[in-house]
Amino acid sequence: MTLLALLLLLVPGFAWWALFGKRDQDPLISLAQVIGASIAIVALLAEGVFFLGGRFSWAGILILLFIFAGLAVVGVLHRGIKIPKGHLLTLGLGLALFGLTIAWRFYQARDLLLPNWVDSQHHTLIIRAILEKGGLPGDLSPYLEGPFYYHYGFHILTALFTALSGLEIAQGMLILGQLLDASISLSIYALGKSLWEDWRPAAAAALLTSFATRMPAYYLSWGRYTLATGLVLLPLAMGLSISLLKKDHQRWDGVTLSLLTAGVLLSHYFTAVLLALFMTLLGIIYLILHWKKIKLAIKPFLNLALHAGLGLLLTAPWLWRVVRFSQARTAVSSNLPATIEGLFSGNGDGGYIWQLLGPTSNHWLLPTAGVGLILALVTRKRLSFGLWSLLLAVLTLPWSFTVAPFRPDHFAIILFLPVVLWVGWLFWQLGRWLARRLGRRWVAGALTFVLIAGLIAWSFSFSKNIVNPVTVLVTEDDLAALAWVRENTPADARFFINTTHWLSGVYRGTDGGGWILPLTGRWALVPTVFYGFSNDAGYKTQLREWGKRASAITTCDDSFWELVEEADLDWIYVQDGVGSLQSEGLVGCAGVEGVYAEGKVHIYQIQQ
Repeated sequence: MTLLALLLLLVPGFAWWALFGKRDQDPLISLAQVIGASIAIVALLAEGVFFLGGRFSWAGILILLFIFAGLAVVGVLHRGIKIPKGHLLTLGLGLALFGLTIAWRFYQARDLLLPNWVDSQHHTLIIRAILEKGGLPGDLSPYLEGPFYYHYGFHILTALFTALSGLEIAQGMLILGQLLDASISLSIYALGKSLWEDWRPAAAAALLTSFATRMPAYYLSWGRYTLATGLVLLPLAMGLSISLLKKDHQRWDGVTLSLLTAGVLLSHYFTAVLLALFMTLLGIIYLILHWKKIKLAIKPFLNLALHAGLGLLLTAPWLWRVVRFSQARTAVSSNLPATIEGLFSGNGDGGYIWQLLGPTSNHWLLPTAGVGLILALVTRKRLSFGLWSLLLAVLTLPWSFTVAPFRPDHFAIILFLPVVLWVGWLFWQLGRWLARRLGRRWVAGALTFVLIAGLIAWSFSFSKNIVNPVTVLVTEDDLAALAWVRENTPADARFFINTTHWLSGVYRGTDGGGWILPLTGRWALVPTVFYGFSNDAGYKTQLREWGKRASAITTCDDSFWELVEEADLDWIYVQDGVGSLQSEGLVGCAGVEGVYAEGKVHIYQIQQ
């Protein structure tokens, strides 16, 4: 059922490709576009149903799948499926390496019992709400207060996957999340082909992404599945934007770009900003370089703007909802130090940024990519992508500029995308130079992939254990306790859990207690960190205050009972060795009765 569900998720994208996709392009790019189109189509359908006031049902889902399957058949019968002979070897090698990437991603997640860290909890809660309400929810009641306006591409796709497969939401997230993470390599390959017009530097970049760089594999540690979804779509949209300015583009390329642009906008707002920056640079530089023939250049430029604008128009209803309810503020500020000494002493965040850009094997990719970037800028190769890469690098520096609400670490964790493409291109150029000197054409490819293999081998010891132990919140004891909570507590139960500060005054759970709300539906203090997205200032302030007070409680003193009364708590969840309140602190507490103790987890009922 899991495999069937995954295949069914690809049906919308395959139907799109069957009707409108290129038949003469690299089949690996076609596969990447099928995946990207499926994400975008499902997201747009969810948006349409939401604003029409409808709801998905099993019958509706099956009808839609049959419609897409029928369209795919029509497209195949009308246009056929033809793999150019020159691409057969590329297809075989590409599919084998893509399969190996998927296997590697699953191996990296081998020890996880639930999706990891803090973000995974509210992703699970959102998917739970989607399944319960039959589509995008207007809000997350009864779990959280306030309107729902988050980017939802991953959530709606995972909700469909879990519904079709019968998996638990958490299982579905882990499986689909790792598949999407693996698919980023395919999308980077597609962008590399558009940039360099050769499969070898593109393949080198994809291999580095799959097996050598910390990101995006490390997204598993954080549960950054929405960002991974956005990064499946972003390189595809960038590559099509480049193709649309070429004379040999096909008529339906623009419509595909509109679809992928819409998918980016609904999947992750940060990747949407990155795409907007790239398209702006691409359009401006194209006009500058073709200024002498501006009358001929204006048509391709307007074609790009039109189809990008169409993607924006398709998502405008949801984006307007974001504008209405989000309290995020956009601002550009300088973090430049006041003195030269301050520049070299660095910002306090510099060590963290450097860690994100590591390990050492990845650190060496940075100057290597820089050489490739400088060489390309000097020779005027892909100026728009070069300037986009340079801008991302500058915004990664903690002592440069900040574009709120995004921080330097946000740029650091996506910097791998331009880095691997520039490294792949530089290695290929070095190989070609050496091949010309030696008079042996095969040397170019051989040198490129020897260098890539060396980097992969260098990174292997780190890559095989990609999950940071600090970000693992759930143990086997927690799983057993959460199952007990689901079976033995009333639906309106309200739990005290241990908390600690997370970001911007928001508090999170320290152990499996943070999963009580997403997995069981019972309320817990705090109800995932997603309460920080509420536009109700009073509600957020109250939960922040409760979380702060809970983080300091060590026993059943007056502060404990005051919090119990204010938050109307009637259960307690603690794990030995984690958090401020421990089982020892509850010994002899009148009105607190132990009802569960297995392994390190203890659950108490509060008698009031």
